[in-house]
Amino acid sequence: MEFLTHEEVCELTGAKTKKAQIQNLKTNGVRHTIKVNGWPCVTAFAVNGQGPVPVVEEEERPRWVPDFSKVR
Repeated sequence: MEFLTHEEVCELTGAKTKKAQIQNLKTNGVRHTIKVNGWPCVTAFAVNGQGPVPVVEEEERPRWVPDFSKVR
């Protein structure tokens, strides 16, 4: 997994402070985590979309059907 450098995150967000970078990432929908030191951590995949895309298949739920036999 490849992470953006601090300088790359500064360039991406146009901000140099933790708070401003995090706000910019949230506003623009860029997936990120917050490191223990409070700075945002962004993967290269979150920005350029290159790499394997995890496929999560959702199980099909049975459709709910009301039971009218119990209604008077």
